[in-house]
Amino acid sequence: MNKNQTFDEKFYLDQLGIDVSKNDYEASLQKLNKLCINKPFKTPLFVKAFEQAWCIKTLNLLKNNYFDEAGIRMRSIYMFIKYSKAFNQLVAIYFEKINEKEIYKSLEDHDKAIHLSMQSQYFYQRGEYDKANKSVTGCFKEIRKIFNEKVNNSNIWLLIQKSLKNIRDKKIGEDFLNQILGDIKI
Repeated sequence: MNKNQTFDEKFYLDQLGIDVSKNDYEASLQKLNKLCINKPFKTPLFVKAFEQAWCIKTLNLLKNNYFDEAGIRMRSIYMFIKYSKAFNQLVAIYFEKINEKEIYKSLEDHDKAIHLSMQSQYFYQRGEYDKANKSVTGCFKEIRKIFNEKVNNSNIWLLIQKSLKNIRDKKIGEDFLNQILGDIKI
């Protein structure tokens, strides 16, 4: 884009919507990136629009019992957003609808860790703090398996942070964090 061209925000927002309707997450991320780069002061609005569109799309997947596909999308969104009321509601719907054991068996490493972190959020939201702690423990076990292979992976640190938020007793959270830090091989 040269200086004489103006950035067409509406066009990119429309394209982002089309990508969501086609279930093309990667292309929608590219449109979001383009929007944020060209209109940085509107980044919070663009991220909110992106998040809302994907929450609606994922809710439709859940309503139609496409739990595997909804899980894939939710794990992607979970690692993208910091806080979202709409997504928190979606997490509750997801965990109330899925067959936990079937979904969990089909996941591997990183996806398993993200799933357990989301599950800890679900239990924390419901006030089931012991179950939330148990999910965080499971998440951290999965993180330990993959951590030393991907030490520079910022997603792992984000996952640790997200999981620690779901522990009510901060002393237990501190103990969990110390265990993870103790397992790091440098």
